[in-house]
Amino acid sequence: MGSRFRSRAAGAVDFRLTDRTVEGGSIRLPFGERVSGLRTAARVGVSVRGLPTRALELVGQLDLVVLRDRLSLASIAVLAWFATFGGSWVAYDTYAYWSVDPKAPYHFDFSPDQYGAFRYSPAIAQIFSLFHVLPWPVFAIGWFAFLALVLAWLGRRWTLALLVFFPLVWDAYLGNIEILLAAAMVVGFRKPAAWSFVLLTKVTPGIGLLWFVARREWRNLAIALGATALIVGVSFAIAPGLWFDWPRAILSVQSRPAPVGTVARVLAAALLVIWGARTNRPWTVIVAGTLALAWLDLKTTALLVGLAAFLPALPGDEGVPAVMPEAKPTKPGDPIPVRARR
Repeated sequence: MGSRFRSRAAGAVDFRLTDRTVEGGSIRLPFGERVSGLRTAARVGVSVRGLPTRALELVGQLDLVVLRDRLSLASIAVLAWFATFGGSWVAYDTYAYWSVDPKAPYHFDFSPDQYGAFRYSPAIAQIFSLFHVLPWPVFAIGWFAFLALVLAWLGRRWTLALLVFFPLVWDAYLGNIEILLAAAMVVGFRKPAAWSFVLLTKVTPGIGLLWFVARREWRNLAIALGATALIVGVSFAIAPGLWFDWPRAILSVQSRPAPVGTVARVLAAALLVIWGARTNRPWTVIVAGTLALAWLDLKTTALLVGLAAFLPALPGDEGVPAVMPEAKPTKPGDPIPVRARR
């Protein structure tokens, strides 16, 4: 169900209002002002997702390009602050990935902040150990370049503006993997095997797989779990003992989050994913994955960068491939296709 509104300018179609979203572009009024569809919706008193008209008016005043540019300027200030005061923390976590010993990756002590401590699965340790042939500076530069490319893919023309989010810059400055986790979760909607990276690193954000369960997308769930099982099987065949050392090492870390709090957050994340799956809100997977992180602090909220996949397109983005392209029309009874920005 939907209705189409037209401007008073003859033949100019403004937008189409469905029961889920406002679609379409902007109109040019006779006196030359260009008004967005959302702003016009507010003027004619139409509510979207139950929001009051006044809220629509406020949102409709936003010029996305101006907003993007202002956030980008603020991002430069954030980057300058890190360049000035970041000190020796640069690549702090990256060093653990480069220096990991695949035969004994869990040699760290009980401190949660020990330099060089590796805390991911043996499979990831074995993969990272292949890069130890590179000199440390080369690996560090290459790692930061890789993170930048992934962030640019997620953010497109919003990329610089995203850096106003302090935790994102902090996480990237340390060289941690939240940006990669976010990308894997976004890719996982179309390529479920990408979830194996999530499950084999920080584990608990894998609660997002309930998206497939709630939508009865059993094939996608099987691919995600099957790919993970295959990687685990190969790694276990190489070094079976490490798979018993890994959980023991994680549980030995001091100051780890309280189990009750972690379980409560994971349960809340599960409910959020199920609700999002039933109402076709894929962004809930990113939020739930962040909420479910075992070590949830300001820095690890950088995982929310995955929400960049759902930012609105900017003028001039026509023809640019979407981060999450819309699915083809489904047959009756098929799962609702995921929608994201074009």
